[in-house]
Amino acid sequence: MGFLWGYQLASTHLLTAAPGAIVLRGNDDCSGSGAKLLHIWSEPVTLVVVPKSASLSAGVNPFRYSDPIPVEDLVDREVERQEMIDLAWSANNARMVAPRRYGKTSLLKATLAKAGDEGWTTVYVDFFGVLDLADIASRIETAYSEQLTGRLRQWFTSLRRTLRPVARLGGGPVSLEVSTAAGPGDPLTERLNLPLRLYERDGRRVLVAFDEFQDVLAATNADAVIRSQIQHHGDAASYIFAGSQVGMMDGLFADKRRAFYAQARPVALPPLSPLDLGEFIAGRFAATGKDVGAGLGPLLDTAAGHPQRAMLLAHELWAVTSPGTAADEECWAAALNAALAASREEAKTIWSHLSTGERQVLTAVAENQAGLYSTASRAPRGGSRLRAAESLVAASEITADTNTRTGYRVVDPLLAEWLRNGRPVQ
Repeated sequence: MGFLWGYQLASTHLLTAAPGAIVLRGNDDCSGSGAKLLHIWSEPVTLVVVPKSASLSAGVNPFRYSDPIPVEDLVDREVERQEMIDLAWSANNARMVAPRRYGKTSLLKATLAKAGDEGWTTVYVDFFGVLDLADIASRIETAYSEQLTGRLRQWFTSLRRTLRPVARLGGGPVSLEVSTAAGPGDPLTERLNLPLRLYERDGRRVLVAFDEFQDVLAATNADAVIRSQIQHHGDAASYIFAGSQVGMMDGLFADKRRAFYAQARPVALPPLSPLDLGEFIAGRFAATGKDVGAGLGPLLDTAAGHPQRAMLLAHELWAVTSPGTAADEECWAAALNAALAASREEAKTIWSHLSTGERQVLTAVAENQAGLYSTASRAPRGGSRLRAAESLVAASEITADTNTRTGYRVVDPLLAEWLRNGRPVQ
């Protein structure tokens, strides 16, 4: 079948078409993308549907990997998103722990977007790198100021001028103006209780996402101060606490001595399904006039469900695949080498910060040749082996995996590949 132009079907619109492929764009409510086999005029063609909001061009690489992806590009996270929304509707809190670049922030924003469609007021607060209680208060206020819309935004513009100011010195917030006792007139208390003010204003419940929540531990007594206020929010608000450091998040929510002990239900974030990931990647290739071809299988195997690494590998594979052709084994080899080169400095930095025992355990997990505690393992002997493994888990460098010989896997598949290749420096 030759090229077709101007074809329309129900709620979709033709983007482009080539022999054997028709690419359609859905309306704004189109929730995903993928390839589907249709028969038009008794001839099989591949129909590729992409969200209307996605901007795809034959000459532009469609795979983003350097920052959180747009909501419409989220792959295979509907179960987790719905679980967090269901918890919110039942007036409960959720906590999600995932390594950095595992799609945590994208999932948070997708969850808030869906909650907003269901009538919630939503706010996303990023605590990455906070220094003290005043910094926490400033982040919260900024989030409300930037994210509220319409009449609520106008109302908050007026309200924030009644809040006790957070003192600043040299352009940054100063902790001495915020008391760890968190009294009624305290700046942090006022900002933590903004969901109550919003609920009183328009009767809509508020869903608040606190990202990189483990960083509040940098501020003295911060978790106790926050808990002392939000525990009274009842029907007014629910919370999602997200973090990238397993050890620190466990310390906040699983330690009986901490204020947030058992205060939020854990939501697991597993690797992406190869079915959904493969469909997404194949669809993006087809939508831009290329065929993922023989590169898809090794890409899925290497990425092992890691969201960001899958997009990086797909980006590199797309870049070396000529328009109108299918990726082959040579294309895949070039793409893998490019991805490894792009991640090499990061791997070297991680390696340089590990102890000798941690390096031995990490290498043993990457090689996966024998049980971690067997005599054949390259890992250190005795209790030091266990301590090294626990330290790597806490740092989100490895995670438990019953399908491997060691009982663990390296979270970053490109780091694992670098280790298996002998840790090349160039």
